[in-house]
Amino acid sequence: MMQKRPFFLRIWKKVLLSIIILILLVLGAAWYIGQRWNRQIQWQLKAYIQEMSDSLYTLRYADLNLNPITGSLTLEKVSLIRDPDVYKRLQEEQRAPKLIYSFTADEVSLSYFKVWRYFMKKELNAGSLVFSNPVVMLEMNLQNKDTTVRKNAYQNISSKIKSLYLGTLRLSNTNLKYTVIKKDSSLVMTHLENLRIQVKDFLIDSVALEDPTRFLYARNYEFGLEEYRYRTPDSLYWMHVKDIQYSAEEQMLRIGQFAVEPRYPRAEFDIRSKVQRDRFDVKLNNIELARLQPRMLLEHQVIWADKLTINNGTLDIYHNRKLPEAPGNKLGQFPNQLFKKLAIPIYIDSLVGKKTDIFYTEINPKSDEAGKLSIKQVHGIFRNVTNIDSMVAKNSHITADLNAILMNSGKLKVHFNFSMKDTLGGFGVSGQVKSMDGKDLNPVLKPLAMVQVKSCDIQDLSFSMTGNERRASGQVKFIYSNLKVNILKKEEGTHEFKRKGLMSFLANVLIIKDSNPADGETRLAHPRYERDIKKSFFNLVWKTLFTGIKETALGKNSPI
Repeated sequence: MMQKRPFFLRIWKKVLLSIIILILLVLGAAWYIGQRWNRQIQWQLKAYIQEMSDSLYTLRYADLNLNPITGSLTLEKVSLIRDPDVYKRLQEEQRAPKLIYSFTADEVSLSYFKVWRYFMKKELNAGSLVFSNPVVMLEMNLQNKDTTVRKNAYQNISSKIKSLYLGTLRLSNTNLKYTVIKKDSSLVMTHLENLRIQVKDFLIDSVALEDPTRFLYARNYEFGLEEYRYRTPDSLYWMHVKDIQYSAEEQMLRIGQFAVEPRYPRAEFDIRSKVQRDRFDVKLNNIELARLQPRMLLEHQVIWADKLTINNGTLDIYHNRKLPEAPGNKLGQFPNQLFKKLAIPIYIDSLVGKKTDIFYTEINPKSDEAGKLSIKQVHGIFRNVTNIDSMVAKNSHITADLNAILMNSGKLKVHFNFSMKDTLGGFGVSGQVKSMDGKDLNPVLKPLAMVQVKSCDIQDLSFSMTGNERRASGQVKFIYSNLKVNILKKEEGTHEFKRKGLMSFLANVLIIKDSNPADGETRLAHPRYERDIKKSFFNLVWKTLFTGIKETALGKNSPI
């Protein structure tokens, strides 16, 4: 037994020594091959980029490390730089691409890189490619004329690499600057910070482009952004877009919240505005844009989608009529006219809004009080939302059907029809309010009209009108009963209203018609209203409707 133990120890020592020598040989060979391949990759990377870009781009980095055993390739302090002299030459030769780019990154790392396969078969295959803290600058120059024969990605790389596969491509904490130079030399600039980009199952080979399960060579592109913040040019608002997520596989853009927030409270906003203007406070939540076409957006700056859904939100509008009127007029500022002038071409087949509350507050200079209108639980659908000429030629009308609760009790239903061809902003509106207690209108009527409804049962208020930026006319059917009002005056130095007894009595007895129908006859009004061109579209609609209501309840030539 004692003789066998030294024998086995000698055998194990020889085996262990052989293993160590083999490991050292493998490591030595790997180191030698790694150093050799390292130099080759350094040369090839720079040469590929120079050749494929016609010397437009140059790749620079501080250090490159290849480990053929672990399959990792790391570049430190990387930058892709555009040569301005080459770019200018390509522009003169009409060979400059419309989209040019440059980037820097702290580190670019390739993991699970099959090094042998690359050098032996010219196939680049890796598990992941990660860019750390990249700064990406994209410039779309629509003035460039590129007369070269267009090549797809495979045609560009096929002379050097037979195929390129990445399991995952990730750009974390990305700073993206995107500039569009339009044909008229105007600029559109977008700056996004902390952008997350992930590309899954990316493949470039001879058949990948035709694969119907891929989009631009990948199974999926995913983008994420926590917040995009923008201050409006007048410095009165912040615009926020929060929790943005996009998936090319789903063709779905999701936005947690879109908000327009005044930078100042109402009193200070009035001081800074100096003249009358609407103050908007908007929050729209859980927005989904379905079947968004990213190629249309990136290549043509066109928003093209099937359906936009807003799941809930609030719109709070404030207007102080104590301020001086703004100079000029509001001609050319109807919704359809403004939408047609919008710089961004848009086509959305249907826009659905759900559970949205709208509040309007107006300060009356006569009463020095605020009238408050509420339209809650708005649910509706806009159809054919477009300002693109070719789509307008097919269907020139944007329509909307909305349902809501008016002032807590009225069941409101309204239909809008906007013409995108009529230069005068032609429109049509029809609607109905049913089963409403007239006293619910007092928060609006008391401050703004100095009238209080004592009683009124509104069974049906149906209306329709057509018009343009100059005037509107239509028909109003107002079915009601038991109408009684108080004529009010404001108590000096207080927020209280006082009833004008005699005037209220005379109004109820001599002027106001307390019901419709009456004596077996239903009165219909046919109002016409000439627009105050300093007032808005909704002011014209309301004034036309109110003229019909007043004509029904008071008669055509009422003294009040």
